[in-house]
Amino acid sequence: MASSSTLRLHPPESTVGSAEATLANGASSSSVMPAHTTTPSAVSSSTPTFRKHGAIPACLKKVELSCLNLAANCIDTVTSETFNSLWHIGSCVAAATCYDVGDLITSVECQTGFNVTNAAQASLDYGKIYAGIVGSCAWGSGGCPITRQNYIDFYYGELSAIHTANWPTSSNVVIAFWNNITAWAATGTSTIGSIIPHTHPLQQTTLPPAPSYTQIDWNPNPAPPSSAVSETFVKANTTTVIAIPTNTTVIVVAGATITLAPGGTPINGPVPSGVSQPGAVTPSWNPNIIPPTSVSSVTFTAPPSYTSVVAVPTASNSPPKNITGPPGAINSDGDDWWLLLFPGIVGGLLPPVIGIPGGITPTANPPPGWTGSWTDPASTTTSVSRSASRSASRSASSSASHSASMSSSISCPKPTAVYALPDDPENADWQKEGTDPDRRRDIHSASDAKVGAGLVPRADPRSIAVNQCSLFVRNTGVVSLGAGQYYTIGLKAQGGVNTVLSMTQVNGRPVGNGGGTVAQEHVLGYIDDFFTEALNSGVSCTWIANNVFQSTRADGTNMGLSLLQAIDQVANMVWVDKPMNQAKSNVVNQNKASAQDPPQSQNIDKITSFTNIVSVNRIQDIEYFARNFAALGSYFGNTAAIFQATALRVQSLLSEITPDSPDANLSVEFNAWLRHLISTYPAGCTSRATNVFNYYRNKMNAVSTSTGIAPVPACFPLYHLNNLNPQTFAWANLIPPAPNLPVCDIPGTEGRFSVGSDAQGNPNYVIGNVRIMGSGNTDHYALGSGASLAQGDHYVGNDLSGAYANCQGVWQIGEQPSTANFPPANIALNCNGQVGNNVAAPFNFIMNNQQLDCVLMNIGNGGFYHICGNTVAAATACATSVQATFPGGSLSTPSYAFHPL
Repeated sequence: MASSSTLRLHPPESTVGSAEATLANGASSSSVMPAHTTTPSAVSSSTPTFRKHGAIPACLKKVELSCLNLAANCIDTVTSETFNSLWHIGSCVAAATCYDVGDLITSVECQTGFNVTNAAQASLDYGKIYAGIVGSCAWGSGGCPITRQNYIDFYYGELSAIHTANWPTSSNVVIAFWNNITAWAATGTSTIGSIIPHTHPLQQTTLPPAPSYTQIDWNPNPAPPSSAVSETFVKANTTTVIAIPTNTTVIVVAGATITLAPGGTPINGPVPSGVSQPGAVTPSWNPNIIPPTSVSSVTFTAPPSYTSVVAVPTASNSPPKNITGPPGAINSDGDDWWLLLFPGIVGGLLPPVIGIPGGITPTANPPPGWTGSWTDPASTTTSVSRSASRSASRSASSSASHSASMSSSISCPKPTAVYALPDDPENADWQKEGTDPDRRRDIHSASDAKVGAGLVPRADPRSIAVNQCSLFVRNTGVVSLGAGQYYTIGLKAQGGVNTVLSMTQVNGRPVGNGGGTVAQEHVLGYIDDFFTEALNSGVSCTWIANNVFQSTRADGTNMGLSLLQAIDQVANMVWVDKPMNQAKSNVVNQNKASAQDPPQSQNIDKITSFTNIVSVNRIQDIEYFARNFAALGSYFGNTAAIFQATALRVQSLLSEITPDSPDANLSVEFNAWLRHLISTYPAGCTSRATNVFNYYRNKMNAVSTSTGIAPVPACFPLYHLNNLNPQTFAWANLIPPAPNLPVCDIPGTEGRFSVGSDAQGNPNYVIGNVRIMGSGNTDHYALGSGASLAQGDHYVGNDLSGAYANCQGVWQIGEQPSTANFPPANIALNCNGQVGNNVAAPFNFIMNNQQLDCVLMNIGNGGFYHICGNTVAAATACATSVQATFPGGSLSTPSYAFHPL
């Protein structure tokens, strides 16, 4: 090792004198920082945090880590106003099921100093907790019990809500908690009447008797129509057509394996992401309560006092009975009415508050042999609005001949080339959301007068922002639009019902459906959304500005600009048609989610005629938009690798940050936040596409009734499709691996570290305070006395293999300024199951992701070295060689631990 490579080494505080040594062809020494005796103090639990970190470890018992995180969040959430309302707090209820109620109350008392008793607790919050667990059936007559799946969903949902860094190692862990609950409750069934944690019960909510259930095997996979003789499967650019199978058949489409039952329905799991089945029909499933059989009347009830007794129609040709619910009771279609049909079945959808005494609530189970994930089916929706169906029944006979002649006389215009629907108003200004994909459409030159009117020229650099904080970063370079992948279902003018997404490589902007109808968009632009979530959780604008947007990285670059440049890359942009871009905006912006106000509802509402050319063009645009929406799942699935790579770049940058106060572990928070967000996208895609389709068909039915043109002309093929069959995708493929960082003493935590204990058992501290630092590594933190790896001193490694023959793979660890050219020495911190920022945690130094064992070489006069290798033997052999340079030096084995102040 060259003599110019000097490592400043701090001796333990108990060491007399001070010296700094250099291991190089002889030894030199110089003074070091003076010793001091500052003792650690507890970190206040009242520090505002993005995710709560203030739970006192001494108040928590050792349990499984996900359970421990829930308990820590619970005791850190409790205030002087809520300590006797624990069962109104989701994390407290979830923790009680795995931690033990009595122990949880003891932990709350230890943390807060409040006198908490189980008897004083308010009942389990019915609307917020119980109904949130079981769903809408909580409000039906007879209520409903909590199933195992309810509990599992609740447990994982609470973990997601607290942004945990520790998830159960498998679902079996949570199932074991459930089994303890049912064993304690002694229900003898797979359900319980309310959440009951094992060992001690919560005060139970009084519920009506639970009704019996009918279990239904329900397969959500599309199947060929009954009249079909063949079925088609499409993935990427591969199309496979087979005869309807008569036996169980396995096919492979572009690498995707699909097992088909006799008749052609896929079985044993969801259809793989990216596979579409043109012409297939998705079965519908209705979760309505089934009225009692063989009765002459059905009773409908709702809280607090609604009752309606309705006679069952007596014959198959009897008119249905129309029932209206209590004020404010509406179903998912926005209707407050339903029908009672012969021989006693419910037509339409019941509002969730409606119950039927003695009725049976069907529950969808996976079909036999099902593998993979399972999602309960969504409620079916009616395809004809109440007003349309009533009007149609009144006028059917009088207008039949007129309608037929009108329908036959309408010629079908060819779809126009240009797609003209504007964005939904909620999505019109993406610029405020950060990096802006949609505005890249404008390609006017810098001299164009339109630029001065507010349009963004193509060459204008992109930006990210945190709008609530007025933080803004603009790229210093221009990332030009150009060659890339183009995802499309085909041009609007082709018409039809095709929803198959294909990809081609293009050298520049595709022509698409006309000028400005194709956009090259970024796949990740969530900086504003993520930090807005942080603001809502207590992190300040000043904290975000100082520690993120205005901070300096170890290489001297600006962190805010680096985050933008991690997103603003050619590899992170793809070309899509405008309606696909609009559909994606609805999903990622989490808007237009209701059946009553789906995407493009304001344009669907403008349809008034089947003959007016303006209205016809609008119908054609709506059909093209709906077909693009149906293909949105394939788009997400096909661009998953691009999305994940971009998210990983952002996550890695956030792991570099050492904040001035430990209020958020940004890389961990980002991954958990993104994971929760993206997990909503598959259902967000399919439900919105379905809502658009149903809303559009209802509007067309209404126009048919108001204009007397029936049936709806064949000019509009999507209308005549029974089911749009929107595509889904595997959302987890979009998410980078979660950081495997310690959950205690996160970056920004200040303290000291010790190398062992003295004869009295007191820590033997190294001189000076240190800080846990972000290292840019998602497995380990860094350590130093400066502000970050870019400012001040931090611990580094000096390779000794070049200076000493016995030191191959051995490092000298010591503290150096940020300007020194040495790789950081990270630390593997062992939290021992504890959370929070005041955990005394042992650690080992890490070099090149290899955990090291160290020996401490004391050279006398207060000087010492940390000599670390892959094994104690390797470190000792090296230290013995070095020791020859320092006669009288001694070796010992250190035991490193970080002690927060």
